[in-house]
Amino acid sequence: MNSLPTPQVRLHSIAAYDRGAKVRWLLNELQIPFEDHRMDQAFRESAKFLKLNPQGRSPVIEIADVVIWESSAICAYLADAYSPGKMAPALTSPDRAQYQQWMYFAAATLDPYISRIMIVEDIPAGELRTAKESALLTDFRDSLEGLGHALSQRDWLVGGQFSAADICVGYHLYFASLWPEYEAVIHEFPKVAAYLARLKQLPSH
Repeated sequence: MNSLPTPQVRLHSIAAYDRGAKVRWLLNELQIPFEDHRMDQAFRESAKFLKLNPQGRSPVIEIADVVIWESSAICAYLADAYSPGKMAPALTSPDRAQYQQWMYFAAATLDPYISRIMIVEDIPAGELRTAKESALLTDFRDSLEGLGHALSQRDWLVGGQFSAADICVGYHLYFASLWPEYEAVIHEFPKVAAYLARLKQLPSH
């Protein structure tokens, strides 16, 4: 049950699978109606949008009079405000620490891989690019090692139930899987691959 009244919500993002996708996914899971505003370049550079986020980046969400940017921060706020105890463990719950761990893992460990993949793609073919790709795949593999260990003990990351942590982690896994070489690494860890498959089967996905 929501702890706050259903608000007026407007989500500003660029494309279907940019970082606004995990916010959209959580809003759907929470059954919160929202205006899904896809921005063009002119709007991103407008004074109206720069007032919402001076960096001019997406996603940004307006929740009544509250404005938040940074996709993981948006998800954390929504889960705590509108589904405490379900999409986010209560502050007093013994599961809260593990929930925080996976939320930060999504933002600080998995998310940077996407930027690194795109940077490496811009390096001309040759020894440098090969070395960077190899190092990146090794780092990605190391990160999935811990995730796979956690998922060997349970279907979801926190407290035996689906939460915002699964949305944030799952989004970045899905995005990485769009590159065949990273999808192959995911399948080196059967528990992680099965977890991603479970997430894709959710009606709210």
